[in-house]
Amino acid sequence: YRTDNYGGRWIQVSQNRDLIHRPWYYTHVFADTGHADTVYVANQRMWKSTDGGASFTQVSTPHGDNHDLWIDPADPTRMIEGNDGGACITFNGGKSWSSIYNQNTAQFYRIDVDSQHPYRIYATQQDNTSISVPSASEWGVITLNDCTYPGTGESGFIVVDPGDPDVVYCGAIGYSPGGAGALQRYDHRTRQVRLVNVWPEESTGMAPKNMRYRFAWTFPLAFSPHDRNTLYAGGNHIFRSRDEGSSWTTISPD
Repeated sequence: YRTDNYGGRWIQVSQNRDLIHRPWYYTHVFADTGHADTVYVANQRMWKSTDGGASFTQVSTPHGDNHDLWIDPADPTRMIEGNDGGACITFNGGKSWSSIYNQNTAQFYRIDVDSQHPYRIYATQQDNTSISVPSASEWGVITLNDCTYPGTGESGFIVVDPGDPDVVYCGAIGYSPGGAGALQRYDHRTRQVRLVNVWPEESTGMAPKNMRYRFAWTFPLAFSPHDRNTLYAGGNHIFRSRDEGSSWTTISPD
C-alpha cells in the first residue's frame, strides 16, 4: 500500500505474494532516500521497485532471510543490509555486496550448560546448526576444531540430559530432518543424531488444522527438576517422555 498524504488515505499498489513471505519473521518495507518511487521489501529474498510499487524485481544478496536495510540519506546507492548470515554492504545500489564471511556473527536462540568440568556451553543458531563449545581446551586456545554440532536446522531450545552430559536434545525447525516440530537427540560418544519427534510427521504443504499436533517455531524443552529421566516438550499440548524420547505421553489439553 502507498500513501501520499501522511497516512490519510492508502492505495493498494501491488498484490505480489512474493512480498508477504513469512511476515511475522521479517517482511519490512524501506523507502529509498533519494527517489520517491523507489522502495525495497526485505523477506526471504530482497525486492526492489522503481515505479512506486507497481512492479518488483529481485535483488540478489549474499544470504537469504533478509531482515533490515539502511540506506544512506546522502547517497542511496550506499546501503547496509542485515540477514541471517550477517551484514553486507553495497556501494552500487545492490548490484554487488560485501562478503558475510568476514565477521564472527551468529543469531542465537537458546543456551544451556552441562555439569562437567571443564563444562560445555550449548547454543542454537539460526540457519547454522547448533553448536557446543568447551570452556577450556587441551592447548588453551579454543578453536573451531574443539567444537561439536549436536543438532541441525533453524533451531530453538536445547537441553542437556542432567544424568548424562554426553546426551543433548535439540528442537529444530525449517529444513532439519523431520520438518516442523523436529526433536533431535545427540550422543557425544557415538557422534550420532537420532530423531525423537513427539509425532513423526512431514508437515510441508499441510494446513495446521489437519496436523495431529502443532509446534511453535521454537517450542519449549525442559527436564523435570524432580526426575532427571523426565523430559517435557511443549506444543499445542504438553508432552512427557521417560525413555529418552522413544515414546511420548500427552499430559495436557489443547
